[in-house]
Amino acid sequence: MRYFGSKRSTVEALYQLVSAKVPCGSLCDPFGGIGVVGSFFKERGYRVCSGDILTFAHYFQLASIEASRLPTFSRLRATLGFAGLPDVVNSLNTAKRRSGWFVREYSDKRRFFTAANAARIEGCRVLIKRWHSRNLLTQLELAVLKASLINSVDRVANTAGTYYAYLKRWHRKALQEFSFRLIPPTHGIPGCRAILADARTVAELEHWDVLYLDPPYNSRSYDAYYHLPETLALGTTPKTAGKAGIPVRPRQESLLNRPGKALGALKEILASAQFRVLVFHYSDQGIISQTDLKRIFSSMGRTQCRTLTGLGYNTKRKRRMVKHKLYLVERG
Repeated sequence: MRYFGSKRSTVEALYQLVSAKVPCGSLCDPFGGIGVVGSFFKERGYRVCSGDILTFAHYFQLASIEASRLPTFSRLRATLGFAGLPDVVNSLNTAKRRSGWFVREYSDKRRFFTAANAARIEGCRVLIKRWHSRNLLTQLELAVLKASLINSVDRVANTAGTYYAYLKRWHRKALQEFSFRLIPPTHGIPGCRAILADARTVAELEHWDVLYLDPPYNSRSYDAYYHLPETLALGTTPKTAGKAGIPVRPRQESLLNRPGKALGALKEILASAQFRVLVFHYSDQGIISQTDLKRIFSSMGRTQCRTLTGLGYNTKRKRRMVKHKLYLVERG
């Protein structure tokens, strides 16, 4: 799915810089998002531990980082008489409900999805919830199904990439037919983990060969911009408000989103974490100044600063290139 924190366009350059310092070993990514960086390093032989505070991001990480193969869905298959995974997928692709919470809030009231696609998405959502309530799914199987549903939903969403607004006219992707597809796991060494927790909790779990920090650099709340994926992951049907249908619930936010708190929050993470090499990925326009970052890192060890150029988040068709700063700190 499209994700404005994704480092998909810079992950290859990131890997080249990191592997030159640490060719293999453990890598911790406490701001893991939907698992782009963690999956890339897992595939190249690193033992990855990824984290996030949002449930939908955690499910993506479980599906692509912690899992090394697709679940068998053995209890579900035995109970419902499914011969294999194709039967599971086919059951989800043929489920339809022309009314319900999802249809009402994000198709009838708000043009996020066509009526036809909303009916199929509602069918999938309700069927997964029913299977879970009947105790037919393991926690990993539930995570894989929900992450796969969210990823499939995103392919037909009438948005420019987030769920903070829908488009006035139907986008060509929104007019395509919804199709449920399982997210394939990333192959790599066993022992990779995905943890639903704040960055400090994840970072201090053990001594890491590489601690990769890619925190939010502005005040945009990921929970607000991706409220619908989070609601689908939580399995709730909350009251909604406003043009975007944002749920009325407490918002999950990081202190690193707050101008007056970000620097202190970063210092707390670094004070409790143990690592051999720190890799800090940040924007020149970030809340924390480059002057403060240089002062912090220079006191920790030998520091290098590189500039990476990658695709920036953009709601237009035109490509937008942005520059990122990458600090590499080696402790003595």
